[in-house]
Amino acid sequence: MYYKDGCGVLNVVGPKLKSLRNGRNISQTEFSRLCGEKGVKRSVATISKIENQLRSVYDYEVQIFADVLGIPIDELYSVEIEADVQDAC
Repeated sequence: MYYKDGCGVLNVVGPKLKSLRNGRNISQTEFSRLCGEKGVKRSVATISKIENQLRSVYDYEVQIFADVLGIPIDELYSVEIEADVQDAC
């Protein structure tokens, strides 16, 4: 996982979100529904864009994602920045 400021990557939590969601066998459709139950309605397309780092995320969205997954919010931020990606920018 990585962060590329100005290089097309719009968030750092997307790949971790995808990994954790898949690890719990929650489909994007189900995840979208669960987020809606918590008050943040996001389409499957939006969830996909977030997971693929094609859309930025708001802080309140990250909190809802963590709540849905039953994890502390900082777990979504436990990412490593790859040096080769940083150099490419």
